Amino acid sequence: MTTQITTTPGGEGMGGDRGWTRRRTLVAGAWSVPVIAAAVALPQASASAAITIDLLGAVDDAQTYPFSAAGDTAPLIFQVAGSGPIPADGTAELVNAGGIASWDESVLLQGALASAPIDTDGTLILPIVALAAGTFPVLVHVGPVTRTFVITLVQA
Repeated sequence: MTTQITTTPGGEGMGGDRGWTRRRTLVAGAWSVPVIAAAVALPQASASAAITIDLLGAVDDAQTYPFSAAGDTAPLIFQVAGSGPIPADGTAELVNAGGIASWDESVLLQGALASAPIDTDGTLILPIVALAAGTFPVLVHVGPVTRTFVITLVQA
């Protein structure tokens, strides 16, 4: 006696039964891994991009500091906030500030980058030394976020 099993297009076995088989379970599991990994990674990416950096006293990302003599210190005070964890420190670089300003000796230098800890209240302080009147940008980096602020030093 011979048993014949017929298949229908799009189905397996008689009547198009499409129940769960070991093979289907493995295939479904393999396809779900990238989807689950992407879903888990997305909240982390969006949380890290939610960091904000503001220069206290700045108007339209620009701040003017008066100084009376070369060598005076001007504190650049930044407020860092975010919906997730905030990094422990921030860095900044003076762009085309040669002859106008330099980093204060209290700042930890890593090449051209100045580094300082971010306080628990989100304050990042990076003082500069005024050398002459002029304007230059400061790039501030906290985690994956970079902001540009324009600093103007004017002799009082």
